[in-house]
Amino acid sequence: MSPQKVLLTGATGYIGGEILAHLTAFNSPEKKVYITAFVRKQGDADKLKAAYPGQFMTVVGTDGYTDPAFISAVTDADIIIHVGNAADDPVSADAISTNIKDGALLIHTSGSYVLTDFSKIDVLDSTKIDDLADIKKINSLPAQQPHRDIDIKILDIHKNRPKVNTVIVCPPLIYGSSKSVGHKVSIQTPLLIKIAAIAKSNKVFGTGNAVWSNIHVSDLAELYVTILAAYLADPSKVAVNENGYYFAASGQHRWGDLIGALDAPLVKYGVIGKDQTSKANTPEENKWTADTFTILGEKSGYVFDLFRSNSITEPTRAKKLGWKATEADLFSTLDSAVKAFSEGLE
Repeated sequence: MSPQKVLLTGATGYIGGEILAHLTAFNSPEKKVYITAFVRKQGDADKLKAAYPGQFMTVVGTDGYTDPAFISAVTDADIIIHVGNAADDPVSADAISTNIKDGALLIHTSGSYVLTDFSKIDVLDSTKIDDLADIKKINSLPAQQPHRDIDIKILDIHKNRPKVNTVIVCPPLIYGSSKSVGHKVSIQTPLLIKIAAIAKSNKVFGTGNAVWSNIHVSDLAELYVTILAAYLADPSKVAVNENGYYFAASGQHRWGDLIGALDAPLVKYGVIGKDQTSKANTPEENKWTADTFTILGEKSGYVFDLFRSNSITEPTRAKKLGWKATEADLFSTLDSAVKAFSEGLE
């Protein structure tokens, strides 16, 4: 088989940039795939060419996912790894579903927030969802769940186009510094740091008892490459379509423990004072409530629920492909995350 054509979106983003680094390593010294990276700005294309000279093509579409350059790249690709704003963007989902060619594989990026039981917000729900054993439960999630409307669009591709197959990767909280030439940091932990900086106080959201799984960005990127490598070797080894959910998780954190662990580096790097920590002047924890957490404006309610939600996953399908996490745990990266924020490197 000649090398397959792989289209990657979000190539300068936090996840996509890390995937690109792993893809180019996978592709060396023997070229296994032809890589095309889609970006929206010529400046981003120039950065990629400088960082990876001669290793792949770049396609620039200034009109984003409606740009003819993107549509053409989708039509030409044998495998699409969709990362850039993938989880909640109907425009890109529609563009891909309409233009992907027969015989192609789409590896789409969702998120494990789709699994949250909103009747159990702010309490510990220790239910662990397994991407193999619980696949019927996953496929029966209501459309109102976060990311679920886009997941359904992706799953509908195969239903409408039986010669096209899809995989959905569902990461939990992602941490660690990315090798991306663009965005280096994730969303959730940096957001907690930013909130503490704005409020001049580090506080727990509600009880702090809810739990999420987590994954280092490098381990997550390696999962995409593991799926790709397995598919190239033997497509039958990769679960697809309604069976093709792949979780990625290596650890778990209680939100209250994560926020509490940020106290020391927040003080160390001058983001907050010693009397502004989550445990300052109290034997328990300083807490945000729905009434007091308003500092993010209209996004406050969404964020308040996010940091009181549960999402615990078991990546059985990934492990069956031989994937395993090897990077440092979440808590060991907090000092460097706060340091980067304090130096404006976010």
